[in-house]
Amino acid sequence: MVKPYKIFLFLIVILAVLVASSIVVPQQELRIGNFTVRFPTALELFELDTAKHNDEFTLAPEIARLDMFMDSLMNNQFNDSLLQVYPDTLPLADSTQSDKADTLNPAKDKTADDTRLTAEILKSSLTPIETPELGLESLKPFFSALANGQASASQVRILHYGDSQIEGDRVSSFLRSRLQNRFGGSGVGLLHAVPHSYQPGALHQSTSGNWRKMLLSDFGKAALGSKFGLMGGYSEFTSTRRESKGGFTEAWIRVQRTGSHKSSARNFTHCRVLFGEVKEPFLMSLSYMGETQHADMIAPSSGFDYKKWEVPTSVNNIRLDFKGDDSPKFFGISLESPKGIILDNIAIRGSSGADFTRADDKSLKQALSMVSPKLIILQFGVNVVPHIVDSYKYYENQMYRQVMALKRANPNTAI
Repeated sequence: MVKPYKIFLFLIVILAVLVASSIVVPQQELRIGNFTVRFPTALELFELDTAKHNDEFTLAPEIARLDMFMDSLMNNQFNDSLLQVYPDTLPLADSTQSDKADTLNPAKDKTADDTRLTAEILKSSLTPIETPELGLESLKPFFSALANGQASASQVRILHYGDSQIEGDRVSSFLRSRLQNRFGGSGVGLLHAVPHSYQPGALHQSTSGNWRKMLLSDFGKAALGSKFGLMGGYSEFTSTRRESKGGFTEAWIRVQRTGSHKSSARNFTHCRVLFGEVKEPFLMSLSYMGETQHADMIAPSSGFDYKKWEVPTSVNNIRLDFKGDDSPKFFGISLESPKGIILDNIAIRGSSGADFTRADDKSLKQALSMVSPKLIILQFGVNVVPHIVDSYKYYENQMYRQVMALKRANPNTAI
């Protein structure tokens, strides 16, 4: 049996021979008869030839400009700066410096070619949203709400549905930040009572250990039924030791603000708890700074309902407590403001987007009426990709049925 140290010594010898050969053999090609031999230099052997490496991965000009454009957007996500697309150029400089540079006259700025992205290049590199024959008229409810100043007086709600590609508030967080900075509003919107593995960057959520969550992915495993609210599922608290002693069941949810104080997502002013199918009375309370600030006894009911409380922005930690003989179904917790843009990230892992027709029309209508969204975004399709077929007409028909179900439930919503 060959001992490990002998293998190691053998590899060291081979490496030494290679390094010595790279030094002795000339860098130019060596011709031996009809053959051409070229041996890598020591720099190339150990991938230290950085100059050559950089040359090999130089981005094409169009891609480099698009990359610069996205960097500009991300760097200015907390600035209230809308992109101004001029006839010939799109400025990429920091919007806070726009008063120091002439963005309309490239001749006055020596670096104009490097810091501007022409509108034509941008248009040729992006895929436009397909719209019906009516064009943007189909999105009129949403744009009208923004144009007539509704966001300054009440909520303009956006439900962003998607598969696991948007988990952790991906895509939603960027869009929410831009819209809230422009039209007002704060908070991340809807969250499951039991948090996902990937939480929004503006918050940290924790719970007592006696919660369970039922999602659409559990369909068929338990009595999910046709009432699963806005988030594709619900949560319930389960029995505790106190119940076995003849008392009641207790559970809690804690939310802590995190991240930058400039982030509108963390600066919610209200907490709303959405619930339904209350079989037994239960007590729900909101506490912060070590004291119970609000408490309500919820009576039995069969439909959807919610309880909403105000939370000062100076409070970094809040706690929700629940006590009762039997848990209702909790369809979500919304951290929001009473006016402005509220954008909910609703990720349904493994979904193709064909879940809305699982709900009966009555419960879907009740669920949507609690938030009255002006826009619903459906970002699905990745989970259909593995199923390669000649025609995806079946998927088009499925999505059409989802849109029609949502439109029946809330006709005034743009999708």
